[in-house]
Amino acid sequence: MQKPSNYDKMSEAASRLFLTFDQKELLDRWSLPCDETYIYVNFISRPFRIERTTGHIFQEDRPCDCNEVLSIFDMLTRSPYPPRPSGEWVTLTQLTNAAGSGPVDTSHFLKKLDVFTGRTEELEKACIALGGTKQKVGDVSYTIPVFDNFPVWFQFWDADEEFPASITFLWDKTTPQHLHYETLWYIMMCVADRLSEKKA
Repeated sequence: MQKPSNYDKMSEAASRLFLTFDQKELLDRWSLPCDETYIYVNFISRPFRIERTTGHIFQEDRPCDCNEVLSIFDMLTRSPYPPRPSGEWVTLTQLTNAAGSGPVDTSHFLKKLDVFTGRTEELEKACIALGGTKQKVGDVSYTIPVFDNFPVWFQFWDADEEFPASITFLWDKTTPQHLHYETLWYIMMCVADRLSEKKA
C-alpha cells in the first residue's frame, strides 16, 4: 500500500476538522444546496461536493487535491459571513505587508502558464471558460470567480524583446476577513492549474 503523502495527510486533517463544525450553521450561512449525503459548493466555476459523513470533497468522480480541499474548507469555516467585496483591489504584497511580510514571488505560477507566452488569445479564452470578466489592466486581464461573490483579479503581461512574461493576482481588500494568508497561495495554484488545463 502506498504511503500517504504530506498533502494527503493535510487534506485528511482538514476533512476531520470540517466535521467538528455545525453543518446546519454552515449551510444557513452560505445558503448551500445539500442532500442527506453531500453539500454542494462551487469553486473556480466548477461544482464540488462534500461528503457529509467523512468530510471528503469530490469533483465529479475524482477526489480533490490538497489545494482545492484547503481552499474550500478555509472559506466555509473561517469566514464569519459570505464575502461582501469592497471593490478595492490590492496585491498580495500589500496584504502581507500589513502582517510584516516581504515581497511576493509569483514565478512558480508563471511557469505553469508559460504555455500561453505569445498566445494571449488562447489565455483570454481560458479565462472566459472559467467565468472570467474582462478588465483593462494587462495584456490579459480578468476577474475570475473563486467562490460565489468572491473573485480574484488575474493580470498577465506577455513577454517582449525587453521583458519576460509576468503575472499579478489582485485581491479584494477584505480578503483577510475570509481567508488565511496561506490559502491565497493554494487558490493561486488552483487558478494557474485550471488555466493551464484549458490550454491542454
